[in-house]
Amino acid sequence: MSRVQSTFWMTAWLVALATSVAADNTQAEIRRLQEQIDSLKADIASEPARSLSLPRLAVFGKVSVDAIYDDRDAGLDELLIPSTIPMGDTDQQNFVLHGKNSQLGVRVGDKTGPHIVFAADLFGSIDSYELRVRDFYYKRGGFQAGYGYTRLLDGAAWPLTLDPQGPNSAIFARQTSVSWQGEHVFVSVEDPNSEVYDPQNLSSAAARRPDLILGWHQTLPLGHARLGLVNREIGVEFANGDQQFANAGGAVLSGTLQASDAFRLLGSISYGEGLAHYYNDLSGFGDGGMDGYVFADDGLQALLASGGYLGAEWQVARDWSVASVAGQIDIESDDRLPSDAMRRTRYGTLSLVYQHTPKLSYGAEVSYGLRDNQAGQRNEAPRVQLNLTYRFLHENRN
Repeated sequence: MSRVQSTFWMTAWLVALATSVAADNTQAEIRRLQEQIDSLKADIASEPARSLSLPRLAVFGKVSVDAIYDDRDAGLDELLIPSTIPMGDTDQQNFVLHGKNSQLGVRVGDKTGPHIVFAADLFGSIDSYELRVRDFYYKRGGFQAGYGYTRLLDGAAWPLTLDPQGPNSAIFARQTSVSWQGEHVFVSVEDPNSEVYDPQNLSSAAARRPDLILGWHQTLPLGHARLGLVNREIGVEFANGDQQFANAGGAVLSGTLQASDAFRLLGSISYGEGLAHYYNDLSGFGDGGMDGYVFADDGLQALLASGGYLGAEWQVARDWSVASVAGQIDIESDDRLPSDAMRRTRYGTLSLVYQHTPKLSYGAEVSYGLRDNQAGQRNEAPRVQLNLTYRFLHENRN
């Protein structure tokens, strides 16, 4: 055998040997990896099952469309606020179709435990569609902190109206607060937010302590009763840095009466000084500075205000409801107040609502607003309104 042939066969033998060794190593590596996989499977099987836990999330709100016709100038097109009704010749007719009362909200957490709520509607601007925050708060049990409705508001006594604003004299302010609600007693510390009328525009609102609200709630066999007391201090700061303050406060009594299975009454009455900020139609609208007045001789004085409403709801058939409400606000009469300042407003509605499905409803409403000035001028505004509302709620089940 030649030297070349010997070298060839030697090389072939070495390659075969190397291939055999590599194959043996690969098989051993595969067996080792398989053993590791089997061990991991056993470990996983021996542990309790774990699931991804997410907080409970609820998305809620409504899509609402309103068609409104005014035979006279009512001040605002989308809301009936008697304090904004203009004086003089107001025979202009007007029609508007809007969806500003549509709302969207999110709740993070279970309602029975700690949770956060954020909700908004589209009333952020009078002339256009902009978001307006309605609620943004943290709640746990009876404790609540954040932005939302004042604790003076009695939501259970709020009457049914298609007008998104509701009764003129309802207690309705939204503001930042920290509150606690027990079985019968509630207490709240709230943003003071003084609204003061300064005829010379030489001052701005000032505060040195929050509003303090204390109240009592009692469930009754045929409804409920609620009493709220507020103690506050209104104040102004002048351009030279001087400040003036005046003590104020008042009381709100509200409740419901279930006269029969199909008929119930709802009402509220309120009285106090510097209480205008808490009224539905006087907080940020029309005569929004009626907590107090800066007189030339006496300086800042709190103004006396009183108001109330009475509502009724009647379930005339399984899917049909009739509702009505009448309300009034009075501001003290004083010859030193401007002649065009508000003296009194009145509000009334008569509504018919058809609940087509649990989520979808249609309604028609005739409403009326009236404003009296300090000098005795009066004007009124009737309104006809149609409404379609679809409500929704989606909640995960984690």
